[in-house]
Amino acid sequence: MTLSSNPDSSTESVGRVRSPRTPPQKWQSAVVLEVIKEAPDAVTLRLQLSETSGFVAGQYYNVRLDVAGRPRPIQRSYSVGSAPLPDPFVIDLGIKETPGGLISPRLVRDFDLGSRLEVRGPTGRFTWTGDDREPVLLVGAGSGVVPLMSMVRFASASGLEIPVTLVCSSITYDHAFYREELALLATQHCWLRVVHSVTRDPHETRALYHRRIDATMLSEVLNGTIPPHAYLCGPPAMVETAAAALNEFGVNPERVYSEKYD
Repeated sequence: MTLSSNPDSSTESVGRVRSPRTPPQKWQSAVVLEVIKEAPDAVTLRLQLSETSGFVAGQYYNVRLDVAGRPRPIQRSYSVGSAPLPDPFVIDLGIKETPGGLISPRLVRDFDLGSRLEVRGPTGRFTWTGDDREPVLLVGAGSGVVPLMSMVRFASASGLEIPVTLVCSSITYDHAFYREELALLATQHCWLRVVHSVTRDPHETRALYHRRIDATMLSEVLNGTIPPHAYLCGPPAMVETAAAALNEFGVNPERVYSEKYD
């Protein structure tokens, strides 16, 4: 259901509900305040909402566009990458272009400052509030990092100082969402550790790993610790691999929360 990760795909959430379900708002016209280039094939659309009930880090908004030849608007879901505070009226939707997609190519290429976009939300149960003050592991691939970034930004804005480890995989470092901001946040906050892996550039020095996320990688990152909570977001194969590894390490499956982008 969510996505800033796979803009033109469905997602699936698995795991224990951590916060009340937020009733979706009616469709509203949001104004594009800024278009931020995240990667060669991805952008953040920063939107000004006219109304909001607030959102929880990890949630998403639905977007709809008219498509030529289709009798009804096409709807897709995109994760919010911004924090719920200080201003929930401004949201960042992370969008990666899907080749042949009906909506994502237009969102990535055709929208600019002042454009209007129909959105509805927030929704989704893949959420984190940090209320229990326990360490958390975040694992994302591609645009699956988008809702995880909302969690990191929320922790920073809230001054939570909860240990957070983020493992993120991209095809190259230049395709890594939020790479510069994450590097800065990691220097500012001792509680945040960011580990990059790239799959198509074996000589990339800014990445610690050069392959897809696997059990060995997670074992080395965790170094014998067992995270009380883990959030996994991205393609089904990555999510399932990571979930199986964490189960083998002894992480409570009920505390492993997953969102899959097909």
